[in-house]
Amino acid sequence: MIASTLRPTVPLVLALATAAAAPTATAAAATAAPVSAPALAGIRGWARMAYGDPRDDVRILIDAHGLFDGRDPAVAARSWGTFRIQHFMGGPSDGSDGPRPGFNWGDFRVDCVRVEGADVAVTGRLVDAGPVWQEFLHRTPPARMGVSFHVAAPGSGETRGGVTAPPPAGEPELAPCAAGPAEAGTTAGGYTLTDTRRRSG
Repeated sequence: MIASTLRPTVPLVLALATAAAAPTATAAAATAAPVSAPALAGIRGWARMAYGDPRDDVRILIDAHGLFDGRDPAVAARSWGTFRIQHFMGGPSDGSDGPRPGFNWGDFRVDCVRVEGADVAVTGRLVDAGPVWQEFLHRTPPARMGVSFHVAAPGSGETRGGVTAPPPAGEPELAPCAAGPAEAGTTAGGYTLTDTRRRSG
């Protein structure tokens, strides 16, 4: 999903009520469901993705958070934070650390956070980029990309990650929080998911 860097094996209207309608509006407001108390959720950490060629070192570093006000059970009403996608290309054939001939990266400002259980999707716009993603950086506005995660609890499976690249120039841009599924395993590092909506009792 990051074909531009990886090897081939690699989204008020306010109506004013008339005086005659005011009693009806007041009655409706009195019976409206209460708004949930705001809650926080987010993800922090880094991991190396298990992408195709072991000589490629692809990592997602993230510190992203959202304020959830109950209007949408999964998508934050306000989101903030940063994430980085970095790709060291080539290197030792066994995938171990060592000199690598190429490097590309993208730094992003978060604009949307979605948290559903152990699954997280985050999008953001580029604020800085390596040579391969300069075209994305210099779009107007800079391209939006996405990262996604499945953060497995200890003993409950594998933590996974994914990257969603922007559409080609001229096509509609990636919508907020529209990161694709987290399909790649992780070989190092890890993520911490926090969610104050998860409360016992």
